[in-house]
Amino acid sequence: MYALAQSLTPADLEVLAEACAEVGLALHVTDPATGHAPPPGAQLVSFTRVAAARPDDLSVTDLKNRGGYAVAVLDGVSATEVLAAVTAGYGFTLASPLRRSRLVETLSYLKTVTPSENTQVLTLANGSLNSAAKSLPVTDAEAGLLRLLSDRPGQIVSREELTQATGGEDVNKVTSVLKQKFLDIDSGAKLLKIPHLGFRLVGTVREGAS
Repeated sequence: MYALAQSLTPADLEVLAEACAEVGLALHVTDPATGHAPPPGAQLVSFTRVAAARPDDLSVTDLKNRGGYAVAVLDGVSATEVLAAVTAGYGFTLASPLRRSRLVETLSYLKTVTPSENTQVLTLANGSLNSAAKSLPVTDAEAGLLRLLSDRPGQIVSREELTQATGGEDVNKVTSVLKQKFLDIDSGAKLLKIPHLGFRLVGTVREGAS
């Protein structure tokens, strides 16, 4: 997993780098020259200095689609600035200058509550979801939802897109059933519900031979 920094001041970037090193998290900085090509691994969190946003920066929508948590770093913490950041789509706000102790606490917590990407690979074939030891049948709606999530590794997929993938079925019901099936076949995979955004698959589901 890694943290992503965008448009931070040199001082804040240095503090963030120290905090990431302390919790064992890689830190990457966005680079418009490379088209913002994502580094390997899953994005745990991004930090963007909102006041210094550039036209070619990743938008908050882009950041959330990559997965993880989007943090707005604000030059001030007035109610107006916080409300504007939350309305824009950021999940959290922090004030600049960043404090190392607060960052270490935040990063440690996010690492604790976010499952590892190194989960078991599952196979979807012949109407069944298969682990190394067990298999269970899945409906067309469940298979459609899994295919869409698996096509977006590490990304949050909106409820609207998932509804289309299920053929119009209730996404909450479909994901609830799938979560139980993941447990029943001894899978390490997880379906994470990201409030107000959608769902994210932790793990890998591959298409098997028909």
